[in-house]
Amino acid sequence: MKAFVFDPLWNDLVDDALITKLQQANIEVILETQVKPLSETPALFEGTEDRLLCLNPDYVDWKLTSKDYENIPGLKGILIASTGFEWVEQDAANRLGIPICQIIDFSTQSVAEWAIMMMLSLARQTPLLIKNDFPLDYDQDFIKYRGIELKGKTAGIISLGHIGAAIAERCKGLGMNVIYWSRSSTNDAYQKVELEALFATADVIFPATAKNPETLQLITDDLLKSMKKSAILVDIAHGLFNQAPVLDMLAKGDLFGYGFEGKPGEFSKLSGNVWAAPAYAWATYESMYNGEAKLVDNIIEASKGNFPNKVN
Repeated sequence: MKAFVFDPLWNDLVDDALITKLQQANIEVILETQVKPLSETPALFEGTEDRLLCLNPDYVDWKLTSKDYENIPGLKGILIASTGFEWVEQDAANRLGIPICQIIDFSTQSVAEWAIMMMLSLARQTPLLIKNDFPLDYDQDFIKYRGIELKGKTAGIISLGHIGAAIAERCKGLGMNVIYWSRSSTNDAYQKVELEALFATADVIFPATAKNPETLQLITDDLLKSMKKSAILVDIAHGLFNQAPVLDMLAKGDLFGYGFEGKPGEFSKLSGNVWAAPAYAWATYESMYNGEAKLVDNIIEASKGNFPNKVN
């Protein structure tokens, strides 16, 4: 089996142990690390041997169209090095019977810790302190930059999947009360509530659900506007709701803090107690290696005709 791997991180993260696993499975890896269109790798479109298309989403700028892969001969599967799969057009794959497989639970701990870091930073108004170069007027600034203590506060978590459950565990460890909303799952360790009650009562809110057509309708403007003035919103799910009302509430003093994944340079441009850093939540030694290890495992399984974590 040939595995065409398009991944700029491969050489930095894949160690000898993973290479040996692939060799022992009789998988021939054809590696491309220099980002360019897939069409500029002629070998991908030549021959008749069975092959797998293995992609880091950054290689294709988080967009794989049907035209990119529908003419690849002998294509048996598309294996992606991400949990999110909305960036892969599925029309041709579904028409041709090509499985698309994601990796899951590889960055759970790092993302959960990043979410907690944002919560702690917002609770102490660290974004404001950074933007204002840590002023210290003893007569005024201790009042102006007062933070809030989190012990005894209520964390509201939307969805208790891998990441939501990891956040809940950490919040409980900090002495917080944990409530949650989930469409299907139940966890007796925490109190399950309706979404309206969660937004109205939680001191810190973590949307942690997957992004799909159903969840995009979940968090309405009215729910956002029902948050307490003292509340903190920590968004790790990316694009689940309209951001405009949240920023407006902050500007009016109707929300204590807001953290989300922003664009480079956005942190300093947004006023108020807003944490807006680029996509570093998953960037730890452990999670990045785990991601490649899980991709390697998927490659080996796919070579046997098994397709774990199939999304189509």
